[in-house]
Amino acid sequence: MNLTQRQQSHLFFTWSAQDRAKTLEITDASRARFEVAGKGWVWDLESQVYNVNVGHKHPHVQARMIEQIGALPAAAPNAVLEIRATLGDLLAEHTQMAKAFLTTGGSEAVENAIKIARLATGRSKIIARKNSYHGATLAVLEIAGDPRKQPFVANMRAPLHIEDPHPARAPTAARASDWLESLHELVAREGAQTIAAILLEGFTGTNGMQHPPADFWPGVRALCDAHGILLIDDEIFSGFGRTGRWFARDRWGVKVDMMTIGKGLTSGYAPLAGVMVSAALAERFDQEVLWCGLTHYAHPVSCAAAVGSLEVLASEQLPENAERVGQVFERRFATMIERHACVTGQRGFGLMRALELDRGADEIVAQAWELGVFLPARGPMIWVCPPLCLREDEAETIADLLEAAIVAAA
Repeated sequence: MNLTQRQQSHLFFTWSAQDRAKTLEITDASRARFEVAGKGWVWDLESQVYNVNVGHKHPHVQARMIEQIGALPAAAPNAVLEIRATLGDLLAEHTQMAKAFLTTGGSEAVENAIKIARLATGRSKIIARKNSYHGATLAVLEIAGDPRKQPFVANMRAPLHIEDPHPARAPTAARASDWLESLHELVAREGAQTIAAILLEGFTGTNGMQHPPADFWPGVRALCDAHGILLIDDEIFSGFGRTGRWFARDRWGVKVDMMTIGKGLTSGYAPLAGVMVSAALAERFDQEVLWCGLTHYAHPVSCAAAVGSLEVLASEQLPENAERVGQVFERRFATMIERHACVTGQRGFGLMRALELDRGADEIVAQAWELGVFLPARGPMIWVCPPLCLREDEAETIADLLEAAIVAAA
């Protein structure tokens, strides 16, 4: 029995029929690559689960975690620890928000944001975009638009979705964009007084990377202000430098009431996510009970991983690097669109990018693998989301390999 068979005997693989699960025996990793048994080193264009933002095996993050394991590896949620206080300081500094409620994963973060919104407003309804993903729990699948909800949809309430076609119809002086127009119609139909929050990804991930129209984020903020609706920004995928900014919402210049964070928060080195809230929301729970909690709240080793990751993101200026390296891919992708009929477009910011194809991506993915590139894809789109430590010359190398894969698959 080989290692894959041994693991499969007693552990499930995610999102898979177990006999058809796509697995990798990873034996080592460094910066923007990982090593696979029987294959060798490959470029990691998925950052594992779009979360290894600082790169694989960064010594500073590892050292922070090892130090905390030696000092105190476990503590109850209400314990006061230096590492927790340090993380709180760093989160407030980088998010410009007041306080965090920490969770073990992104789905929990979104669920707790919804709980806080309902506690704070006394309302129940949550609006999201049609092409959205906010997590895998039943409550969050119900609200979002991800197709992986389909096995459970018969037992779910109908979601409240903003229609968000791509490309969006641009706003004019006389008419809002189709995204914003859809939102206004939805709020009018449901009644603004019943809506607790509008939940939006800072920038959508593998459900399409649709660029929002120019009036959308400012228009959502204005609508929320007018009706006492809370605006929740889901930065779990797009946060911590992925789009070339600390958070994707920085591109829209809009303040939010809550922000969910995860993935790049620890760069995948330990499970941790959370909800950042505004000062007004934080003060509300000084006297009111915050009905949220979990066993592994602010786990010390996860907090250490987050502190280490945030320190590396800042000291190595990785959001800025993602912007520069992303421009290399943008330029090279534009050339591929001109040269190859099967490549029809590109989307994204920083190192959160996609190439659009006129066909399914399977053959290109297979050819890229042969050339040493691990390339995530869904349908007619391939995703290019490497760790943010990638250098410009490495981006050129990867682009050469991607183009070779496209030619080989033609």
